[in-house]
Amino acid sequence: MRLTVFGATGRTGRHLVDQALADGHEVTAVVRDPARLASAGHPRLVPVVADALDPESIAVSVTDQDAVIST
Repeated sequence: MRLTVFGATGRTGRHLVDQALADGHEVTAVVRDPARLASAGHPRLVPVVADALDPESIAVSVTDQDAVIST
């Protein structure tokens, strides 16, 4: 499953990302600061840096995803 998480550096977002990775899913994390990702460097984690969640950033991030979560 391919999953996009908006707000992946918050407490809930970090938990969701970690759990999805542990379950073997591919995760795209839309964040302002990728250094704050708990699983930074994980091979199935793709950080997308977005200063603001504008419609264009959202469209690029969710293309071909199975699920989208906003925390």
